[in-house]
Amino acid sequence: MCCGQQRSVLKAVGQTQQADLNLLYYGVSPAAVRGPVTGRLYQFTKLQPVQAVDARDAAAILRTRLFRQVK
Repeated sequence: MCCGQQRSVLKAVGQTQQADLNLLYYGVSPAAVRGPVTGRLYQFTKLQPVQAVDARDAAAILRTRLFRQVK
């Protein structure tokens, strides 16, 4: 494999690794939210209001104003 091929493999691997963000749900009722980018289903309940959400999905979910990012 030449260096150009190795570089493209490393770049592809780096693009698939996304950080998760912890989001806190403020709603009263349980909520199931499907991530618009990944298609993952995130379930928030009163007992588990904080869930790790893929960063690619988080921006759209945060716009609903029912969620806040926590550390």
